[in-house]
Amino acid sequence: MRLRGVLWAVTMAAVSAAATAKDLDLKNPEDNLKAFIKMRASLDGKDTVTWWTGQVFAAVPDERPKLLFGFEGMNVARMEKDEDGNWRMLSREYAVYKDPKTGAILETWSNPWTQSDVTVFHVQNDPVNHVMGGAPKEGQPPRLLPLKQHGNDVILGLDVPLAYPNPISPEKFPLHSTGAMYVGSEHFGFYARMNELADPKVQSAPISIAWFREAPWLPWMEMGDRPGLLVYSGYGKKLMGGIDELPSDFKAYIEKNAPEYLTAPKNWVEPNATSWTVYKAKVLDQKQPETP
Repeated sequence: MRLRGVLWAVTMAAVSAAATAKDLDLKNPEDNLKAFIKMRASLDGKDTVTWWTGQVFAAVPDERPKLLFGFEGMNVARMEKDEDGNWRMLSREYAVYKDPKTGAILETWSNPWTQSDVTVFHVQNDPVNHVMGGAPKEGQPPRLLPLKQHGNDVILGLDVPLAYPNPISPEKFPLHSTGAMYVGSEHFGFYARMNELADPKVQSAPISIAWFREAPWLPWMEMGDRPGLLVYSGYGKKLMGGIDELPSDFKAYIEKNAPEYLTAPKNWVEPNATSWTVYKAKVLDQKQPETP
């Protein structure tokens, strides 16, 4: 009888989830956006913390990829509606580079190609903001994120190819610049459950994430235009309990060095920050231009 009761409960839960899922149409622009907001942050405007970890490899022509760093990062985001009814995500993010063997957060790094010891500059991007939603331009189809449903799983994959002028000029800072253009890409995977996205009582749905990135040498590595690039391989999740669920050593490091990154921004500002623009403002702009 106990087994029969368990099977009955499981069956009814599955039926309930299927019925609820029908109430959320991922091909409907409003439902599509609502599902993404619940995945990425929270409909109620509360701070949402996403955490990730992984490794960074160097890819140099004709060499086996070399493991350089471990890394660990977090983003804290808050959703709000603007005066036009669009959703705005206000967020900032902090990440650290680690010794791949010990896991210790690095303050200096011995560059194996240049034989120089350099100061590590951790990721401290503020802001990282986005606008979502809004009516499409006249004659354009509705905006839909490529959310894919498979049973009770919802998967969102985003590929972002990038190419824009390098904010760190190779003429002024040849040691820290890889060239006139920044060329790279980022690749995201978000994984959620349809029954949680469709449940009107759920304001913020649990997700798992995957993140991959290819990018030029970081400016603090002092690699100049040496051939090669960095490959990031990461994974993580939304921390449903917020900041307190960050790994204790990582949280303590942020509390000591950059406590403002533990809460989402209160006001919308532009433009967004990157590791390159922040490094330029905080380090290079305080120095004299370099001599090639």
